[in-house]
Order: sequence, then C-alpha cells, then structure tokens
Amino acid sequence: MVKKGLLVLVAGAFLLTFGNMALAAGEEQESKSEEVKPHLPEIQEEVKENKTFEIHGGVVGFYQGSTIATVEGDRLKTKFGPGIVADLTVTYRPPLPIFENGKFFVRVHTGAGRGSDHNAGDNLFANLNTLADNSDDFQTDFDDAFWLAEAYYAHEFWNGRFTFIVGKTEPVVFIDNNDFANNPNSQFVGKPFVNNPVMNSEDQLAPIMAATYKPIESIAITALGVSSSHPNAPLESSQKSIYSNVFDQPMIAFQVAYTHSFGELVGNYRVYYWNAMYHHENSAGDTSPDGWGVGISCDQMLTQKLGLFGRVAYSSEDAFDSDWFWSVGANLKGIVPGRDKDELGLGVAGLKGTVGPDNLGTEFHTELYYRIVLTENFALSPDIQYVADPLGNSDNDGIFAGMVRAEFAF
Repeated sequence: MVKKGLLVLVAGAFLLTFGNMALAAGEEQESKSEEVKPHLPEIQEEVKENKTFEIHGGVVGFYQGSTIATVEGDRLKTKFGPGIVADLTVTYRPPLPIFENGKFFVRVHTGAGRGSDHNAGDNLFANLNTLADNSDDFQTDFDDAFWLAEAYYAHEFWNGRFTFIVGKTEPVVFIDNNDFANNPNSQFVGKPFVNNPVMNSEDQLAPIMAATYKPIESIAITALGVSSSHPNAPLESSQKSIYSNVFDQPMIAFQVAYTHSFGELVGNYRVYYWNAMYHHENSAGDTSPDGWGVGISCDQMLTQKLGLFGRVAYSSEDAFDSDWFWSVGANLKGIVPGRDKDELGLGVAGLKGTVGPDNLGTEFHTELYYRIVLTENFALSPDIQYVADPLGNSDNDGIFAGMVRAEFAF
C-alpha cells in the first residue's frame, strides 16, 4: 500500500507540474516527429505513394536517471546521464515499370548513452530505456556504433493484397505492433510498453524475409523468417554473426491481425507466435531445444481523445527467466485546454519470474509520460517510471526512473 500511495502522489505531482508547462508552451501544432523505423502498415502506405525519392531524419535527445536500489544483493548507485539517438532514412522507387509497385528503404542509425539502463537495465526482466537499445554500448562485434540498421525492398502484388519484403530489418516491424505503445521516440520508453520484452530479447536487425497476405481488407496474415546470432545461447561459443549461416536455426514468426472500425474509432487486434530455433538455457539451468512464445496485442479508440491498449504473452519457461507478461494502459489526447495535439500515456505491466526460489514473483512496471508538441518538428516529453519487485523478488528495492526527452524530425 505504501508503494501504491507513493506512486499516486508522484504521478499527481507529475501531471500538475507538466500540465502547467504545457499551457505555457504556445499554440499547438501537428507533430511530424514520428518513428523512423516504419511498421508494416507504414511500409504498405509508402509503396502505394507515387514519390520516387524521399529523405527524412530524426534526432532524439534525452536525460535520464534512476534512484539508488539494492537488487539481488547488489547496490545500484544513482545514475543520471544524457543520451542521443539519430536516424537518417531514404526511400527510393527506381523509375522503371518493374518497380512500379515496389520501394527500397534504407535507415542509418547512431546513438550514445544508456541513461538509467547503465546501472538498472541488466537487473530487470525489462529495461527502462528502449531508446538506447541500439546505441554504441549495445553494438555487437559485427556492427559499429554508426551503421546501416535497415536496408530492404518491399513490393506489392494483386492490388495490395500481398506484400513481400526482403533485406535487413527486425521482426517487430511486422509483429506485436500497437498504435499506443510501440514507439520509444514519442510514446513510452520502458521496454514492457514498447514490445513483448521476452520476444524482444531475440529481436535483431538482421537478414529477413517477410510476407503479408490480406484475404479481406480487415484481416492481415504475416509470416517471417530472420537470421539470428543466437543471443540467448548458454555459451558464447554457440553464438554467431547474423550475416553468417543465415538459415541456421533462425527465428520465425506468424501473426494474424484484425482491424475494425466503429465509425471513426479504429481498433486493432493481433495474435502472434514466434520461435527462436536454437538451444536455450535459463538462469535455473533448465534447457529447451528452442525459445518460443505466443502473444496478443490490442489497441482500441474509445473516443476521439481516449485510446486503450493491452498485451498478454506466454514464453517457454525452460528457455527464459520470465514466462507470463502483460501490459495495459491508456493514451489521452488534448486533456489540457488549448493543447489538442499533446498526449498523455499511462501504462502498467507485469513480468512473472520462473527461477526459484526467490524469483518466482512478478516484476511490476508503471510508466507515465506527457508529450508536449511545441512545433511541427519538435516535441518535449517528461517521463517517469517505477518498478516494484525487480526480477520477481519482493525483497528487492523498487526503482524510480525519470527522463526528459526531446524529439526533432524533418
């Protein structure tokens, strides 16, 4: 009860302080600061457009820190620090008839700084700063800090009913999407509100083939196969480059998505399965010939200003330290008078541990952000997170983390 009461007080102070900031921020503008990594609907929209060449870019700067906490006997010191991520994207349709229904996409990425994850990230089932996932501290031996993150070709057939993609990108472009909890650039930054954290531990920017078929306008069926470096293999010697033996025990995934509209109120409902097909071992020493999971991701507009989202997923308990995962939350637009483009997001999530005797409980995450759209190209977001019972152990201290995020896009 003390933890819950403290969280409510902090959330109330957060809303009051930054609600007043928003009132003083000036006339609202529609923001162009969008995720530079397109998901499948955006890919299909880009293919339909007639533009031959487009170039876009974005920079997200942040300052994040977390409180002192003791987790599994380790004293995590307070860590505050800045960080930055930047992307440059190019889409190109060669002026040839064969490419009339296709488009090339390239994204170059760089990043530095981990914020709260510098100390806390490795001591949680789900980290606190998804923005930093592809920054320099996280690069493998096979990629530099400034590297070609994505490069693929997408082509539509049969008047858009079938889309085929081949090249280099990641599985979460195609599965586990969510309109309100999927974009760390402008929405939640905590991992359990961006994607399924267990599946995300297998997610890599790697050689991939994917296809989507729409038998009717409201249903989309997606399948993919992606090369894996075997990141969760028990021995480092069992890992490999994503560019070598790309068909050796890859990750595969399937998703069925249903879209329905109640007037102008759109809802999306997705069911997916994934399997990383190499040998896994969790922290308890349990082994599995592969790592697999199933999940559901939903989002629904209830009014023009209020949308709800939810996820629930199960993963093999013999392969991972957490099996059950869930998250729920809300997105509210224009809650401050005169600030119609501003957004507030609130989410609660849980990850259940599988490693006894101490880590069988649930790690709870709560996150709250308020996104202030200042100009057409610039937005500012204060964000606060709280994690109770890290690693599913009630004896571990809770962790508070705060962030200020600035987005610029062109």
